[in-house]
Amino acid sequence: MSGYYTYYKDGFFGFGEPGTFRAYSLMHFIPLIVCAALVFLVWKKREAIRKLKWETHLRYLMSFLMFVMEFGFYIRLLYVGNTYGDYTMMTKLPLQVCDVGMIACMFMITSGFPALFGINFFVTLFGATLVCVISQTVLTEADPSYFRYYQYFGEHLLPIFGTLYMIIVHRMRPRYRDVWIASGALFIVLIPAVMMTEAFPPASYMFLRLKMPLIPENLYLRAAVFTALIVVIFHVMWLIWSAALKVTEGKKGRSLQ
Repeated sequence: MSGYYTYYKDGFFGFGEPGTFRAYSLMHFIPLIVCAALVFLVWKKREAIRKLKWETHLRYLMSFLMFVMEFGFYIRLLYVGNTYGDYTMMTKLPLQVCDVGMIACMFMITSGFPALFGINFFVTLFGATLVCVISQTVLTEADPSYFRYYQYFGEHLLPIFGTLYMIIVHRMRPRYRDVWIASGALFIVLIPAVMMTEAFPPASYMFLRLKMPLIPENLYLRAAVFTALIVVIFHVMWLIWSAALKVTEGKKGRSLQ
C-alpha cells in the first residue's frame, strides 16, 4: 500500500514535494506564536476562567479537538497515504512519544487525574513533543495549503496547551512519583514499539531507528539505553522544576513582607 493509490494525493488532504515545509520559517513560527499567545491569554484571565460555569465544557472541547487531530491523522493515512510510497499502516501505529502524550492529555484534561497530569508534564510539556515542534524534522511535505500542516501542529501543540492550561487554571503540579509514572508509561509503550519496529523495518517507533552516535544499533540494547536516559532526563527536569518553584515561592514570600 503506497501513497500512489489515492485520488486525494494532490488535493488539500494530500502532500507536496519533500522540502515543501521550511523549518524555522514563518510557516513554522506562526503556530508556535499563536499557542504562546493563547497561553498568555489564559494566564491573564485565569481567575475569570476558573469562575466560568461552562469551564468544564471548555475542557471537553479541548479533549475533543485532540481526538479529531489524532483520528484525522489515521483517516488521512487510510485514504491518502503518506509521502510517495512511504506508507504502510503498520509503520504508523500510535506507539510514538507524542501519541502517549496526546492520549494521556485527552483523558487528563477532562478528569484532572494527577497521574495522567504527571505523564503529560514530563512526556508532553518537557519531553519529545516540545522537542518535535521546536526542532521539527517530521513535517517535510506539507505547508499551510495542506491539511497535514494543521493536523501536525494541532496534534503536538494542543497537549502542550492543555497541560499548561491545567497548571495555570487548575493549579495542578507534578509530584516526584510522576517521574516514575511517566517513565513507566513510556517503558510499557516501548515493549510493543520494539516488537513492531523489528517486525516492520521501515518503522521507527519511539525513535528506535534514529541515527545517534554512541547508541548501539541493536533494538533491544537501544530500548534499554533509552529507558535509562528517560529516567535520567525526567529526574533532571524534576530538579529544574523544583528549583524554579523554590525561586518563585521565595519571591512571593519576600513580596508579602
